[in-house]
Amino acid sequence: MEEMMFGNTTADVRRLAYQLAVQNNIKHRFDEDKKMAGKDWVESFLKRHPNLSLTTPEATSAARAKGFNKTAVNKFFDLLESLMDEHQFAPNNIYNVDETGLSTVQSRPSKIIAKKRRRQVGSLTSAERGELVTAEICMSATGSFVPPLFIFPRVRMKPELMDGAPPGSLAQCHHSGWMQLDIFTTWFRHFIKVSGATKDNKFS
Repeated sequence: MEEMMFGNTTADVRRLAYQLAVQNNIKHRFDEDKKMAGKDWVESFLKRHPNLSLTTPEATSAARAKGFNKTAVNKFFDLLESLMDEHQFAPNNIYNVDETGLSTVQSRPSKIIAKKRRRQVGSLTSAERGELVTAEICMSATGSFVPPLFIFPRVRMKPELMDGAPPGSLAQCHHSGWMQLDIFTTWFRHFIKVSGATKDNKFS
């Protein structure tokens, strides 16, 4: 379930243990009122399965979860490898750009049970919790940071919305709070200015 972005919390596992015991006529001392196993049971369960641990997942959108698969990742690196062979980009000219959604209603996801040594654990989240502010983030392989662009879900901009933003950051407004072609064009011009990219100084 964790690998499919729907990891079970300890409460989920306790309820599942109760249901399995009842369905399989297994004698138990679980709480009949709450219809779930006790906290001591799940602690013992984790001790019996040392390959599992409690982990706080990273909120992951359905679109990102769908796009992050072996085929898509291999295609990306095949393309990157061919471009690197052709142009021999210097590390300071290799940039990675991505956008992320920042909700105005922050919530800490509950810990879930996952396999140990998993480098990244995600949990599907809804974009409908609060308003979504999109941030376009870009950094080079050598750590050069391009000031981000923020897209606020509103029609008119308020200067105070950028209080505390990194120096040089840009702000745009759109009723959806999502990236649009004209907004990306604005960001790309911002990137060219900050990075110093030219036709002769090629970037990846």
